[in-house]
Amino acid sequence: MICSKMNAPATLPSDAPPSAACADWARPLIERQLQILGRLAEAGLEIAVALEAQARGGPEVVQGDVAMAHARVARAVRQTVMLQSKLIEALDDREDERAARQASVRANAARIVRGVIEDERGDGERAERLGAEAAERLRAEDFGDLLSRPFGEAVAGICRDLGLAPDWLALAEDCFAAEAAIAGRPVEAPAEPEYRGPMTVRWLDPAPDPRPRPAADSS
Repeated sequence: MICSKMNAPATLPSDAPPSAACADWARPLIERQLQILGRLAEAGLEIAVALEAQARGGPEVVQGDVAMAHARVARAVRQTVMLQSKLIEALDDREDERAARQASVRANAARIVRGVIEDERGDGERAERLGAEAAERLRAEDFGDLLSRPFGEAVAGICRDLGLAPDWLALAEDCFAAEAAIAGRPVEAPAEPEYRGPMTVRWLDPAPDPRPRPAADSS
């Protein structure tokens, strides 16, 4: 977790790859920013300690007003720590949002698959078995990155693996509506075609004769 990373020595590996468990680019970026801030805070703390030693008669670190220099360094360290706290809070909020979204996606997938099973109208034992298998598949499905694996594709894959044969068009429409609801965008109904009068089928008209017509006799 973040706290354990904060207690570790601040290092800036140039070739450190993003975390494999991260579903997007934001988490490794924030973790790297926290490492940078940790290094700055440690450097500021070392300067503050050296200034305290100078004030007590130790080696000279700065010339001039030692108390003012110490106050400025201490203020910079406090601001760095506050920025660290804000980044950690933002990262926690992202994790909470991602978990809530993932739970919503899984709940909608379970609702759609359960509806497909109920539409099968098989015996109760088969429906119970399919429900248990569907629950197991839903737990195994990540539903974490809808960009790499769309919601409808995941739900259709579960239905195929269970041997279900739903109305695939209706299933696609249900998945589209569910994904729109999860994303918070309205589902637009298809527009009614505009009536433009009787349709003329042009391809049934006789094709024009490509041969040139003879010139009319003027005599």
